Amino acid sequence: MRHYLLTSLGGGLFFICSWFCLWVIAFYFLGDPALAILFFPFALRLGITLHTANRYWVIIYVAEWSLILLLAKVLHDLPWWPILIASALSWPLLWYIRRYYYGDQWRQLLVMAVSIISTAIINVVIVVCFGSIAQIPVSPVGMIFLISVTGGLMLVPTCYLLWSFLFNRSWIPLTVALISRPLELRHRDLCLYALLFIANILLQINLPDELSRFAPFCLAIPIIVFAYRHGWQGALLGTLLNSVALIAARSGVSNMEITDLLLSLSAQSLTGILLGLGIQRQRDLNRKLFSELGRNQALSRQLIETEESVRRDVARELHDEIGQNITAIRMQASILKRVETTPVTQQCASTIEQLSLNVYDTAKGLLSRLRPKTLDDLGLAKAVEQVVCDLKLEDKGIDVAMAWGHKQQVLCDTTSVTLYRICQEALNNIAKYSQATEVIIELDIDQKIKLQIEDNGIGFKAEDAFKGFGLRGIRERVEVLGGHCSIVSYHHDDKFQNKALRKQETGTTLVIILPIA
Repeated sequence: MRHYLLTSLGGGLFFICSWFCLWVIAFYFLGDPALAILFFPFALRLGITLHTANRYWVIIYVAEWSLILLLAKVLHDLPWWPILIASALSWPLLWYIRRYYYGDQWRQLLVMAVSIISTAIINVVIVVCFGSIAQIPVSPVGMIFLISVTGGLMLVPTCYLLWSFLFNRSWIPLTVALISRPLELRHRDLCLYALLFIANILLQINLPDELSRFAPFCLAIPIIVFAYRHGWQGALLGTLLNSVALIAARSGVSNMEITDLLLSLSAQSLTGILLGLGIQRQRDLNRKLFSELGRNQALSRQLIETEESVRRDVARELHDEIGQNITAIRMQASILKRVETTPVTQQCASTIEQLSLNVYDTAKGLLSRLRPKTLDDLGLAKAVEQVVCDLKLEDKGIDVAMAWGHKQQVLCDTTSVTLYRICQEALNNIAKYSQATEVIIELDIDQKIKLQIEDNGIGFKAEDAFKGFGLRGIRERVEVLGGHCSIVSYHHDDKFQNKALRKQETGTTLVIILPIA
């Protein structure tokens, strides 16, 4: 009970001050005390009641009615009792609408729109009908409706923004570490927003009369900037700043110009809210897509790790089984040689022994391609050197130079295997097709892993880069790990008008960029 009384007292004082200040601003802009009440104060009450518990509504409405009666004593020509009735009738309407005020942002915006239009209709019906009965001069129907809708579009989303900031976010407990943390201000953003706000006011004041109707269109620039930077919250802030600029620059104008300004305020409010929500939704989708992409990359990395683990186990088992069987076959052949001395038996035993050696060599080559034992035992550099030896590149007249910049850094198994497979496939292609005499392999690790394989061969056409399964497999494996693969090849048939743009006459350069796991 004590908490309720303190909250009611503080909230009531805040509402009274805000209500009266907004009425002064609206009266300065419109020049009509009754329309000023329907403009900002009623919109403030609508926004606060939508985001406040029902038990506090009594304080809000009693404070509003008290202010209306107080203004009626000061301003004798104020038609206070139609306005008072319109305020009272909005209570049951908002009580019914608020039951549907939950869910996502689009649903809440729809409920806000319904409440704004409904209260605007109540204002029109009550003020016009009761004013006619009492023979009180009232404003046109269109003006009352436009004022009610414009004020609602400006203030109800603002109340939602404050409510979302205060109650729909996680607050960090106030600790010593938080107090000692220095306050960081975004100076660039603050300067940009201040310049845009000042430029808006200067633009509204200094434009010639013949161009004054085009000034509101320039207000779309800060809305777009704010929406791009901060989503729907920024768009709403830009809309409010534009509204302040319009109201501050326009006073003592005709009803026609006020109507134009109200329409401009309504249009920019709708534009800002919808544009901000669209950008916010796009950001949310991009964030979700980025999260799913990271998740897919993690799953793909696990898949590669599982594949290599299976390869390693299969290679180990096959190596042990085949090695034991080949050894047993050779032993049996040797025994046969010693037992049977006939030429035919000796020839068959020698053939069996030679075939077993051939099987062993073939299995050893296949096992090396399945899972290189050198990679597990000696690391990536020695494994690539073993590939160079196995392909007999030196015998084919191909000089291979390697520069490894990762000696002090240990790579994970998945990355090491991927780099090994890339080097293996690239060197195999160079040995078969490139007719190169020099190959340079460079591996550099800084913020990312960069592998570059360059040769001086005949190259190939750009459209044939990823037609083969080898290079296509390299690209797919790299992209799965979140990396980037690029191939630049200078074919001897390519025609360049500017030869200074190419580094060499012929050759191929393969560049792989991988993130550090």
